[in-house]
Amino acid sequence: MDPVEKIIKYFPVDIKSPKKIYIEDLDPNTEIYEVKESPLLTSSPGNLYIIDSKEGREIACQPHIVGESLNQKCRLLAKDFITILRGIKDLSKDTGILHILRAGAGYMVHENIEAPVFRVRTYYKEKGYRDHTDNRSINVIYRDYPEETPETMIIPDTYATGRSSELAIKDLLSQNHHPEKIILYGFIALPALERISETCSREGIGLTSYAICNITQLAYNNYDMAAYGLDESYFNATGATRKLGSIIALETLRKYTQMYIPGLDQPGDWSERQPKLFNGYSLEQGDINGHLAKSINLITRIREMSKGKDWYSSQMDTAAVTELEALKLTLRNYH
Repeated sequence: MDPVEKIIKYFPVDIKSPKKIYIEDLDPNTEIYEVKESPLLTSSPGNLYIIDSKEGREIACQPHIVGESLNQKCRLLAKDFITILRGIKDLSKDTGILHILRAGAGYMVHENIEAPVFRVRTYYKEKGYRDHTDNRSINVIYRDYPEETPETMIIPDTYATGRSSELAIKDLLSQNHHPEKIILYGFIALPALERISETCSREGIGLTSYAICNITQLAYNNYDMAAYGLDESYFNATGATRKLGSIIALETLRKYTQMYIPGLDQPGDWSERQPKLFNGYSLEQGDINGHLAKSINLITRIREMSKGKDWYSSQMDTAAVTELEALKLTLRNYH
């Protein structure tokens, strides 16, 4: 049995729901898929698309990509995103961008379209690396909104539970900004998608979402967003195994088998991968060294947990070893 067949057999991946569509002028190495329904969805979350690109896969599968290298790949990915918006006619003339600080700007959408930028910072008081349990308190500590409300608001962000984005949208509404449509863009997990869909539905706001590479289930820690693999956080907490999957096109899945480490959180510690972060008051550098060290530890644990399983191939192990070497080299050389 080839690696793709094993993944489909052992993990809850939905390869049937994504349907490829054609967009004029899109980079030939980028594909766009529409998802109208899926057995992994418990509700209908508005218009839903998946963008598969070389840059997106590299960012998702290779946490050693950080700093300016990450920014450059995000610029190229955002360029594709804007091309897709124009092709689908999802981009109105009156469009704004909402940056959820600190790292919404890291998706580089603002560098690919001229639009007013709204800024808000939602802040968890407790530390949150690989722990987004709902008992953590969250509040808005900064906002900077232009006076005019755009018809369409693009929100580039990483959507795990969706709590930060939900609060950001509610804060926007509380300041008398009520867009007709919200567009989500970034790495997206199912719980966030459904949470934000409920909020938009209650407020009479249209919702369209564009996920990078796949739409994932969420790990036990409400943080990790794996394309497929074992839930390391669940194993760490209980000693038992739990399988994770995603909505992913078959063509994307085939490409993932060449480079993805099963169970790896795709966006990683997104804020800390960035070279510069605006926190509402000043620019600060992400903790890139911390991200690299944590990624080494996580991949080491994932590898040990997965080795010996009949679905775990030599190809997967090679991807893990290759990425560990790249992380260690980047950690030694990064300044």
